[in-house]
Amino acid sequence: MRVASLLVILAGLFAASLSVGGGQTAKSNLPGVVETYCSSCHNGSTRSPSGVLLDQFDTTRITEQGDTWARAYRQLQAGTMPPVGAPRPDRATYDAALASIEQAWGAKANAPAATSQQIAEQLASLLWNSTPDASLVQDAQRNRLTEPAVLERQIHRMLADDRARAFVSRFFFPWLGLDKLSQADPDKKFFPDYDVSLRDAFSRETELFLLSQLREDRDPVELWNAKYTFLNDQLAQHYDIPNIKGSQFRKITLPSAERGGLLGQGSILMVTSRYSHDNAYTTPATRAVWVRRHYLGVPPPMPLPNAPPVKPELPITPQTRTLPLEPCVTCHRNFFPLGYALENFDPIGRWRTHDQVGPVDASGTFVDGTSTNGILELRKVLLQRPEAFRTTITESLLIYASGKPLASTRPSPDTLARARQILRGVEDSRWSSIIAGVVRAKPAQ
Repeated sequence: MRVASLLVILAGLFAASLSVGGGQTAKSNLPGVVETYCSSCHNGSTRSPSGVLLDQFDTTRITEQGDTWARAYRQLQAGTMPPVGAPRPDRATYDAALASIEQAWGAKANAPAATSQQIAEQLASLLWNSTPDASLVQDAQRNRLTEPAVLERQIHRMLADDRARAFVSRFFFPWLGLDKLSQADPDKKFFPDYDVSLRDAFSRETELFLLSQLREDRDPVELWNAKYTFLNDQLAQHYDIPNIKGSQFRKITLPSAERGGLLGQGSILMVTSRYSHDNAYTTPATRAVWVRRHYLGVPPPMPLPNAPPVKPELPITPQTRTLPLEPCVTCHRNFFPLGYALENFDPIGRWRTHDQVGPVDASGTFVDGTSTNGILELRKVLLQRPEAFRTTITESLLIYASGKPLASTRPSPDTLARARQILRGVEDSRWSSIIAGVVRAKPAQ
């Protein structure tokens, strides 16, 4: 069991100790739980790759052990630890543990409030990559941007403006990896009908979709299950959707749920196939890592010491799933199924039922034991953890608002604590509420 799984269990213990009345600590529960969940890997004889032992964690020092507990929180919220096959706490224990860690962070998350002028500057930079316009300046001078209704009105106004395209191109595209889309062109030897105009159509579809979600002030989770998209005739033909004519993009209700949300869009499906050794195959590992990072907010498990490198001439296909790759397969089982579920989409996002080696196998099992078979079941599994994505996107917005590069800046314990503070403070999980929470915090010096 890895460090994160140990921390999950300890977090649960900490939550249990807080629930005991009269200020008593449930220490009597510790030996049995540690023996059940942790001791086989962290007993000093058999160690996880990190080499961490049980006595190196202190549930009374969560704020001092920031990185450790932040990793534990993310894994706990995502439901990605304990690993495949290990006994798991029930959902109530998970939720109690999360609440306990947040309680321990406490005042650390309470960033000082920004002034109206600071809010105006942060908002203009965040949404327009610009300086405040006359309307923002006027509200800032009157000290009105600290009023929730006024701030929300300004956010709606700014997102409706064409300048909000800068928010999509400068935040969303780099965050989703779509700034690398031009590097994902497949080999014409395998995809002779592909051309750059299709790539441009992929990009335009996702841009219009993101702008629509922002302007309609949706819950960010709808990025993953929206029932509509934007198509022109070229892209509709590529997706095998009938009755779309003309080069102009228009909003359409999807005829089937498979194309719903980001995971049905060619831009995402192609950019997550670019690491294939010849672009003839999809790359379930790359897609799985992308989903873990962008929805669940957790990286893939760290490789074991001295793990053999993956051979580039060995694509992941239904046949290679069963290769005797121990001990690697133990960890791969924790995230590869997220990529298997997308196997009905080829490297350029077309729907398929057969690949180069036969019928597509989109089946798998999520880390908690839930069986999946294809995009529809994968989406159901992910949507059981909506707070994981809301936390992920809020942390990313905080990083972007700070001026740090998204690609090279890892979320920190501070961004996690601030993200959770913002999300606890909103009445509903809409884009305007989350953006308001991000810009209301005093900018970092």
